[in-house]
Amino acid sequence: MRNLGKVILLVMLTAGLSSCEKIKSIFDVEIETTLSGDLDIDIQESAMKSTNGHKFESSDLIIPSEVEEIDEYSGNITDFAVDGILAEVLSVEIENLEIESVVFENGTFFYIKDNLDSAAWAMGSDWEIVEGTVFKLEDLGKIYNVVEDILNRNIEGQFTVGVDGVCSETGVSITIRLGIKTTVTANPL
Repeated sequence: MRNLGKVILLVMLTAGLSSCEKIKSIFDVEIETTLSGDLDIDIQESAMKSTNGHKFESSDLIIPSEVEEIDEYSGNITDFAVDGILAEVLSVEIENLEIESVVFENGTFFYIKDNLDSAAWAMGSDWEIVEGTVFKLEDLGKIYNVVEDILNRNIEGQFTVGVDGVCSETGVSITIRLGIKTTVTANPL
């Protein structure tokens, strides 16, 4: 009879502890925000004419704690969930008026990385660069999970976003915003 009382007490304590976690999760706050970096690409006019593409690279450092919504819950963030990653062309400036279009060639890739992980998206076809266009970086092979790991590790740190590729023209300046749409879960308790 004594052992039965101990078992019942143990079951009640276990149920009580798991209930506390459930009650605590009621106070979770979800914030939708976008972490983004502007990639400034400047491909100078070359003295030698070439029919081949012109290599470029650009990167930007993102510090999540500099985003107001994230800073507000600093120390209480429990999780980042990636909802989408977009590359948006903010501006295109062309020096030579004879150029009709600017194209990022097949194989150009975007990346997100920190000291431990890297997530990259290679373009499978050419992308004509027109102001206002958006290129969605799909969750191929669960690559968003890698980005979530990078975000969760760097709540108080930093990580890099970038692009590396080949452009069809020289004498162009392009700005692309690489944005990570995310839902941040915080618990103020």
